[in-house]
Amino acid sequence: MELESAFEGYATPSDESYKTRGEHAEVALRSDPVVWCSAQVKPLSQAELCAYEETGFCIVRGLVPLQQIEACKNHLQTFTNEDQLKVTDNCRFVTEANSTVLRSIFAIHEDKSPLGELARAKFLTEYVQQILDDDIYVHQSRVNLQAPFKGTGFSWHSDFETWHAEDGMPRPRSLSAVVFLDQNAEYNGALMVIPGSHKSFLRCPGRQKGANWEKSLQSQAWRTTCSVDSFRHFQTCPIPEVYGTPAEEHLRQLAESNGIKYCTGAPGDVLFFDSNLLHASSGNRSPFPRRNLFVAFNAWSNRLQAPFFSEEQRPEHVAHRQRVERFPRSA
Repeated sequence: MELESAFEGYATPSDESYKTRGEHAEVALRSDPVVWCSAQVKPLSQAELCAYEETGFCIVRGLVPLQQIEACKNHLQTFTNEDQLKVTDNCRFVTEANSTVLRSIFAIHEDKSPLGELARAKFLTEYVQQILDDDIYVHQSRVNLQAPFKGTGFSWHSDFETWHAEDGMPRPRSLSAVVFLDQNAEYNGALMVIPGSHKSFLRCPGRQKGANWEKSLQSQAWRTTCSVDSFRHFQTCPIPEVYGTPAEEHLRQLAESNGIKYCTGAPGDVLFFDSNLLHASSGNRSPFPRRNLFVAFNAWSNRLQAPFFSEEQRPEHVAHRQRVERFPRSA
């Protein structure tokens, strides 16, 4: 079947390399750069930039002072105390499926708090600006909490595939900064990546209808709806459809060719990874938490359009369109 007919009725992206959510899973070559800068040599060296371009990620050890990390973790207690947790009608708080255990807190960079200040810190944004070679803004921010014994993981995916299909991000001129708030180890669900997988775009099958984000933020295996002012604010039931999930055979081929790397580290370490890098995490069955601050940055020239392969765009607290602060590059 012709590629165009599989995507009839959706907005047309500027580059057909990134078509997805059709009838078949496919692999396409990435058509855009990974590192967009040319001569800038700080804060990453040329060798570090080359390594990032090749693997799709890098970890900067000890970038965030431990005092700042402790302030962030102390602030998190105001969210994780069940007596104080209030569910808002925009579902900023996401729980684990069939549970009141907190899974994610979105739009954290908008808070006037230690976490909000960290998400906007210059020592994070300067790395992003160097790689993307543009003014930047926060596309999405959240804290992911892998609770001891109860935290569940995230299936293999490319962030850009979702951001392109459901948010209307034109190109993968974007990346995430992940600040480790706790020790990240294999035993408590450290992020797994397939090095080099960002050079391929995995087209995911499935013509979705409705608000896919309502279930995908909690689990790709559950359909969820939101009910205000109740700890049971997600009503869940199994569904057969899975959107934004690459084909297992393609994941297996890339993993066999490139291997799988655990992104482990200590509190204060920061992982930077390309938006198209395939990543996942397993559940946390250890007695130790694994809390991370995720800040997804997008190039200012790459701002969101209408969703390319979704009937509904995601809400502002998940994909920022209106409430955006521009971080200009230093002269």
